[in-house]
Amino acid sequence: MDIFVYWYLLPIGITIAVLAMSAGISGTNFWIPVYLIWMGFDEKTGFWLALLTMIFGFGSGIVRNLLQKTINWKIVCKYLPYTVVGSLAGTLLVPYAPSRLLLCVFSVFVMTYGCYLVARYISDKRSDTGKIQIHSHDSIYRKRAVVAGFLKGLIATGLGKLILPGIVGHKDIRSAAEAVGTTTMIIFCVNCIALVFRLTPEFTSALVSQGNEILQVMIWVAPGVVIGGQIGPRVAKRLSADTIRVYVGALLILVSLLIGYRAL
Repeated sequence: MDIFVYWYLLPIGITIAVLAMSAGISGTNFWIPVYLIWMGFDEKTGFWLALLTMIFGFGSGIVRNLLQKTINWKIVCKYLPYTVVGSLAGTLLVPYAPSRLLLCVFSVFVMTYGCYLVARYISDKRSDTGKIQIHSHDSIYRKRAVVAGFLKGLIATGLGKLILPGIVGHKDIRSAAEAVGTTTMIIFCVNCIALVFRLTPEFTSALVSQGNEILQVMIWVAPGVVIGGQIGPRVAKRLSADTIRVYVGALLILVSLLIGYRAL
C-alpha cells in the first residue's frame, strides 16, 4: 500500500477544516465535492466519507472550543433532541433515495443558502447602520432543528446552516464565537448518529471492498482536519458575524455549482 499517494489531502484537509470550524457549518459541504468529483467515489460512499471526516475535524474543534469556553451547554441540550430525531428520519431514507436525487437536493439546498447569505450581507450593508442587525431572543427553533437534522441525515449537510442563525441571536449567547462553538457541538453529535445509522449490511460490504483506498485517504485527511479544527475556532474569535456570512455564502455557491455539474 502506497501511503503517500494522497499526500495532498493533508493541506486540503487543514484548509477545509478551518473554513468549516470558523463558520460553524459542516465541512461535508466541501468534502463531498472532493470525494465525488476529485477522488471519484460513488455518491453514497462519498457522503459517508464526508461524515467520517467531520468526526475527526469537529472532534478537534470541540477540544479547542472547550479550551476557549465557547460552548453553551444549555443551548446544546435544548437543540440536540430535535436534531437527533430529524437525523434518524433522514438517515433511514438514504437506502431508498436515488443517488442523483441526493446530489440534486444537496446542490439546490447549498446554492439557495449560499445566495441567501450573500444577498443578506449586501442588503444589510446598504442599510442605515451598514451592519447586520441581530435581534436578541430566547426562542428554541424546534421545527427548524428537526428539518436541519433531517437534511443532515439525508444529504450530510444543512444542520449548521439552519440552526446557527437562531443560536447567534439567543440571549444566552455572548459572542459569535460561542454561537459557532455551540453549533459545532450539536453538529458533531448528530454527525456521529448519521454516520452509524447509514451502515446497512449492503453498504458495509461496499465499504469493506474499498477498505484499502479509504485507509489511504484517511491517513492524510484525518490529521489535516484535526489540525484545521484547532485553527478554525481561533479564526472565529476574530471574525464578525457578517464577515462569516459573506465568505461562507460565496464558498457554498461554488460548491453547489460543482455538485450540480456532477449530478447532471
